Amino acid sequence: MRVRLREQELDRIDQIKRLFVRNNRGERIPLVDVVQVREGKSLAQINRHDRQRSIKIFANVQTGKSQQEALAKAEAIAREVLPPDYKVRFVGGSQSFQESFASLWFVLLLGVIVAYMVLASQFNSFIHPVTVLMALPFSMSGAFLTLLAFGHSLNIFSFIGLILLMGIVKKNSILLVDFTNQVRERGGVTVRAALLEACPIRLRPILMTSFATIAAALPLALAFGPGAELRAPMAIAVIGGVLVSTLLTLFVVPCVYELLARFERDRGAEEKRQREIAQATKEVG
Repeated sequence: MRVRLREQELDRIDQIKRLFVRNNRGERIPLVDVVQVREGKSLAQINRHDRQRSIKIFANVQTGKSQQEALAKAEAIAREVLPPDYKVRFVGGSQSFQESFASLWFVLLLGVIVAYMVLASQFNSFIHPVTVLMALPFSMSGAFLTLLAFGHSLNIFSFIGLILLMGIVKKNSILLVDFTNQVRERGGVTVRAALLEACPIRLRPILMTSFATIAAALPLALAFGPGAELRAPMAIAVIGGVLVSTLLTLFVVPCVYELLARFERDRGAEEKRQREIAQATKEVG
């Protein structure tokens, strides 16, 4: 049983002084004889999180700042101000924001792994997918530089643009590597000769697809219409990544292809062996 005063008497100290309690002999004595009543400040409500007392702080993000910057600043201030036995924990929208970012990093890593598996099955090689994926670092650096130049942060929308970019920029390397393999399969040419023949031929389709992608992302990047400022970072990341990766891929991918070609099996010997096996099988049949 819990005994309490009436609501209208909770704010009167003299009512507390009139209460009686029993001592160790069972005698009733005034409460004022054994306690000292003092007025002080106290919490009107005690909140708890995970069975620990907590205080929630709500704030809005300043114009021109990102939520990631605001959370990092709040955490830095908390480390300087709070005692050692206190800790900061983000809940609500801040917690969802951090969880979403962690999931996007996982999606990005998973996309690279799946892309390598698909390219390995397409080219029937463990070497050529590495050559194709060399375009990804350049696209990421281009996207980051473009976001920085236009004053955008790495938020969820720009991160989605990075994931889209990962699938877009590989097509330049695929066009180049696939046609170089076709030239080499004809036989009688070296790796460098095959690259010198394939690169000029594939230059036009690479530039056409890159410019078409940039043109398609321009309306979003210009931020026209309601809510367009949220989609602008995604388009700017795509434009910057495609532009930088296209310029650098034309020079880097052929060099990487020639360096890694020495680790391949001899295509001519392998094809000759396959023809000999097929011929022997036909004669036996």
